[in-house]
Amino acid sequence: MTAPDPMQEEPQAAISRRAAEFFERRRFGAWTAADQAELDAWLTESLLNRVAYLRLEGAVAHTERLIALHPFRPGIRPGRVVAAKGSTFIRRWIAYPALAAASIALFMVFGISFIVSLLQPPDRTFSTDIGGRTLVKFADGTQIELNTDTAMRFRMTTAERTVWLEKGEAWFHVAHNAAYPFTVVIGTHRVTDLGTEFFVRQGAKNVEIALLNGRAMLNTDGTPTTVLKPGDDAVATSVSVSVTRKTPRELADALGWRRGVLVFRNAKLIDAVKEFNRYNQTKLVIGDPSIADLRFSAEIKDDNLEGFLQLAPLLKLRADWQGTDILLTRQSAEKKKRAAR
Repeated sequence: MTAPDPMQEEPQAAISRRAAEFFERRRFGAWTAADQAELDAWLTESLLNRVAYLRLEGAVAHTERLIALHPFRPGIRPGRVVAAKGSTFIRRWIAYPALAAASIALFMVFGISFIVSLLQPPDRTFSTDIGGRTLVKFADGTQIELNTDTAMRFRMTTAERTVWLEKGEAWFHVAHNAAYPFTVVIGTHRVTDLGTEFFVRQGAKNVEIALLNGRAMLNTDGTPTTVLKPGDDAVATSVSVSVTRKTPRELADALGWRRGVLVFRNAKLIDAVKEFNRYNQTKLVIGDPSIADLRFSAEIKDDNLEGFLQLAPLLKLRADWQGTDILLTRQSAEKKKRAAR
């Protein structure tokens, strides 16, 4: 096979670059009648010019059609396992030869940034159902684990890394990149990574951010910036931010849901019931206000309704079905006597 003649390759490369310049201006810039006249003149100069431009235009159109037919989640690693509660799903990208060939052609002309802009729509969403839990891994090494009934929107591109936590609770392990900070937005609150592992929980009237490793900046509209250190637990409202210290054990207990368990240490019954109800369709209801402040300690699987109800006799409570819910009340005197026997 005869080696290509460099003297012949150079004009072809120049034609391809010129075609790319015209295409980029026409597609993404302010295209004018003068620009169109310039393009028309260049296309009529040579058949090679016209072929190069039409080939590029066709490659882009074909690539966009394939993307529309076979969308995928940007930033998520191919072949990863999404571990959802009760089941495991393997999501893989499927290789399409035509898409690959078109992408290579575009890469040769525009480079990687143009390909990324086509293949990665900026905003995508991810959510879990009640009782669900999902670990999402991104190509930069960042991991986000979503707890029960959680929804987030994210923008992971080559120039921006932003997550909007719409509701629920999530754990973040962020791959630090000083050039492209990682930001979590929760309403009017913003958490900016400084090389961080933390978790965020959105309540009805406040947001809790607890830092496990690294540092993070918390910004809330109308309040000064707060720099969080490991062990800091910040509760932010619309008008204030308060920070307390948590021990490693307390932080580990708060993240028990990542192991599928709820950890209660000297917890009030009313708080434990609220937490347990976050993970289950069958709800526990406190039917007697006098039992709300009863305290107990236990570690229970978050979906183990029977295990939670086993605590009732120990707390001298009774549990009765009330429609689709379970009503917790005090044991009667006779019931207490039988339990004592």
